Amino acid sequence: MRKISILALLLLASASVSAQLTGIDLFNEMNSPGFIQYDGQSSLPWLPGDMGYLSVDEDDDGNVEFFKVNPANEKKSRLFNRRTKSAIINQYNELTDRDVSTYPFKDFDFVMDDKAIFFTVEDTDFVFELDDRKMRKLIKPEVERAQYTDELMRNMEASQLWNGTYSHDYSRFAHVKGYDIYVVDTATGEETRLTYGSEEQMNGRPSWVYPEEFGEREAYWFSPDDSKIAYLQYNEVDVFQYPVIHELEFETGLELMRYPKAGEENPTLKLFIVDIDSGEIEEVPTNSNADNYIVRPIWKNDGTELTFRRMNRQQNHLEFLSYDLDSKSVRTIFEEKEDAYISLHDNFIQLEDGESFIWTSEVSGYNHIYHYHFDGTLINQLTTGENPVGSIINVDEDNGKVYYTAYSNMGLESHFYVVDMDGSNMKQLTERPGRHSISMNDAAEFYTDLFTGFDHPYEATLYRANGNEVRGLFSTNIEKVVEHGLEKPELMIFKSADGSEDLVATIYKPVDFDPNKKYPVVLPLYGGPEYQDVTSTYKNADGYQQLAQLGFIVVRANYRGSGNRGKEFATLHYKKLGTYEIDDYAQVIKEVTKRDYADGNRVGVFGHSYGGYATALLMLRYPDLFHVGVSGAPVTDWRSYDTIYTERYMDTPQRNKAGYDEGSAMTYADNLKGNLMIIHGTIDNNVHPQNSIMLIDALIKADKDFDVMFYPGNRHGIRGAHGQHYRKIRTRYLVKHLQPEHADEYLEQYAFTN
Repeated sequence: MRKISILALLLLASASVSAQLTGIDLFNEMNSPGFIQYDGQSSLPWLPGDMGYLSVDEDDDGNVEFFKVNPANEKKSRLFNRRTKSAIINQYNELTDRDVSTYPFKDFDFVMDDKAIFFTVEDTDFVFELDDRKMRKLIKPEVERAQYTDELMRNMEASQLWNGTYSHDYSRFAHVKGYDIYVVDTATGEETRLTYGSEEQMNGRPSWVYPEEFGEREAYWFSPDDSKIAYLQYNEVDVFQYPVIHELEFETGLELMRYPKAGEENPTLKLFIVDIDSGEIEEVPTNSNADNYIVRPIWKNDGTELTFRRMNRQQNHLEFLSYDLDSKSVRTIFEEKEDAYISLHDNFIQLEDGESFIWTSEVSGYNHIYHYHFDGTLINQLTTGENPVGSIINVDEDNGKVYYTAYSNMGLESHFYVVDMDGSNMKQLTERPGRHSISMNDAAEFYTDLFTGFDHPYEATLYRANGNEVRGLFSTNIEKVVEHGLEKPELMIFKSADGSEDLVATIYKPVDFDPNKKYPVVLPLYGGPEYQDVTSTYKNADGYQQLAQLGFIVVRANYRGSGNRGKEFATLHYKKLGTYEIDDYAQVIKEVTKRDYADGNRVGVFGHSYGGYATALLMLRYPDLFHVGVSGAPVTDWRSYDTIYTERYMDTPQRNKAGYDEGSAMTYADNLKGNLMIIHGTIDNNVHPQNSIMLIDALIKADKDFDVMFYPGNRHGIRGAHGQHYRKIRTRYLVKHLQPEHADEYLEQYAFTN
């Protein structure tokens, strides 16, 4: 019997080995639905205060019931009592002439300091006040979505410009029509025009560059008592109008986009406050001009002041200012200065005492938390050391604690911490090495931790605020990953090109890797300032692992200037974009190709946006090291990109001509030896097609052979059928020219239909 059992085990092992997928079969299997499966909730939908979290039950007839759940024991109770539910249903029917018998909505938001709920049914908005059980049907106009404003900013569908903004009490609705702000009485529908502007002087309608580079997605704000609106005015009369041609229309469309290029005229921003009832407008004395930036207008909670930040054009001097509505004067709360540049943030949290606030700053060399009085006096510094703060998760004023995340281990890991308001008793609440994404309830009693690491797939756990585990919430099923023998990539520490810094890389290999074979090498990258190509996350089945199964060694690497390692490290390539990070990418390939299995004669690289730029430069600056490149939407010369981003890292072309010349892809066009494909969307309003066209022109003049693909009607992100085509043609290009082991099978299966 024992011999039979051993034989059976051997047969099973043999069958398991023979059944293991490799190459194109595993590549396809990894792309199939359900290759990795998830179970549970990655976070909890917290309710206000200490109410717990929301659970929604729905029966087969579509009737819903809302529950609040106690995080500690999962005990459920109705969120709305029977009287409240009845009032919601009855008043909705009265206001709409409907006859519903259950909640008319399946989701809602708490508003008005959590004293009301807001919901939408068939494009009509309603507010129900919980204390007096009174519902209002809100009258508002359809908000104008002006031509060519798509992708004016990220997530336009949710933008203020395309959706408008309600006052805090929902009695008014503000929106932009043309170039001006209008306000509507939500009870009567009466509309009032508040401003009078033009295409050259827009009120409450942001230009492209502020949302894109400062994250300034809103341009007007109701005062806390809803009697006034503060708004930004964008004067762009001197800003260059870049023509974007929409050629998929039979009558070709011309979009003239105000786009300030590095070293050229900027928009001038002014800040105003309009009294809604009287229409009286007062200008905040911001000392605005084309060489400074006005950002982050935020009302003080009591409405007596309007705070804002002013930065110089070089972005290394920030003034935190406040306008007093009574005295009509601006005072300086404090100033910050840096040798290189200041990174804007949203970590400005006003405390309930009305006299102080929490703030983060990199003035020490690492991002840390500070407690300030509104008169500018520093009360105390809460965090110190060489682990830069990431986000402030919660400020628990009742117990005098601040919860936050911070980075460690060369920025690869992020952890969750708590510290007392006086800066004492700092405690790290997470232990496992990796990335921890935290969601905490308002009352700072519980938090969820979505965790992943090099050695661990995603999982979420519920904890009490002291770090004690309550229960698991979410897990990842990696049975197929294990079944197919997919393992984490090798983690490699290498020296930067100048030998001064330790850098991190990951190396992916096929599951049927044979160290006696030669494999082509591919480097997918991004490379932008303060970004990280490598972080401590689960990588056993990501897209780079999938690519490796075609027979590639896939390398990802960090570089000098990457993020979350402190200000000095982030600014190593200040005024030198296109140098240090490019040299470090080349260095990691030099290190990898010293290994016998890595074929130094078959090396590819690809990326999009900054990654497209880095791809082009690697092909041109290191033509004997990189043989195939796919450069998507590249900036090819920083003179062609916008002021705010470019000058933050490069200063102006007038003051840094050598840096701009050295970082230009056109400088090295004569060097091209390998196979380069340049890809761009024809209506890209971020990195204009001009960038690719200028490189194409330089390569033609240098008598070089290369490939080009333009995607009609696509902005910076290439999407839909075009995006699928892009991904397909990019992989085919790498496979065709680098010839990994499974090239023939891939090219046959993923051939284009002709």
